[in-house]
Amino acid sequence: MRLQDENKKAAIFHATIKLVNEIGFVAASVAKIAKEANVSPATIYIYHKNKEDLLVSIFLDIKQKKNSVGMKGFDESAPLKESLRKLWHNSFKFVSENKGLLQYSDQFLNSPYSDLVEDSQDSAGFQHFHAAFESAAREKIIKKVDVKLLTAFIFAPLTQLANPRTSGGVKMTRKNIESAFEMAWDAIKLDSQ
Repeated sequence: MRLQDENKKAAIFHATIKLVNEIGFVAASVAKIAKEANVSPATIYIYHKNKEDLLVSIFLDIKQKKNSVGMKGFDESAPLKESLRKLWHNSFKFVSENKGLLQYSDQFLNSPYSDLVEDSQDSAGFQHFHAAFESAAREKIIKKVDVKLLTAFIFAPLTQLANPRTSGGVKMTRKNIESAFEMAWDAIKLDSQ
């Protein structure tokens, strides 16, 4: 069994994102990815079973990175709005600073490859936050609806606004980022909050 080399693994990760963003999933063959990563095609199979596994793994790695950054400083004992604000700002910063990763994720989510990701894999890292949502709904702080609806109203605007191609030219100053957060919060909170 050959040992894994973290540098080669990182090169494959970055090469795959670059090629998928430039030429798409279909045209980004294992051979092209290997050439871009400066490894042999056989090396890719040390890390991944096949191309599908490579593409899904990269999507999940990006999700994990984004979730990890977003949840930095999360405090279950803090009021939900303040925790959500921290998550929003952390996530906004990550997405706006990693446009290539966002582009890959967007393409992935709009491709048949997204069907290969199980719900449990997709929401990994946010279990504590989902529990906080459920608790806040029981306490009548936010609307009692499916957690996926809540997260859609919170995070879809964030990714759209953080992407210059989809933001409609809105300059995302600190004030606008905070205003966008307040609008997202208004979408999920109960009127009495």
